Amino acid sequence: MFRYALVGVEVDEFRTYSKLIEDSAILSFSGLVLSKTIWAEIGKPSTCRDFSLGYVWKPYEGEVYKPLLVSSHLKNKLNELLVMK
Repeated sequence: MFRYALVGVEVDEFRTYSKLIEDSAILSFSGLVLSKTIWAEIGKPSTCRDFSLGYVWKPYEGEVYKPLLVSSHLKNKLNELLVMK
C-alpha cells in the first residue's frame, strides 16, 4: 500500500507528504495517484477518477511537444510563411 504517487513526471517534481497536504496546487499535476484516505483529507477533488481499489488519480495525459514554444527559430519560420506578400 502507498499514500500517493506521481506518474509520468521527472523526479524534480517530487513532493513530500506535508507539501501535498498543504499545497492544493499539487492537484494540478496530471498523473497524481492518491489513496482514498488522502483524497478525502483534501476535500475529495472532483478532478480525480477511480484508479484501482482504494485509490483515485488525476489521469496522466502524456507529454505534449510544442516546438513553437521552445524554438524561436521555428516560430520565426512560421511567421515568415504566414506573412502575405
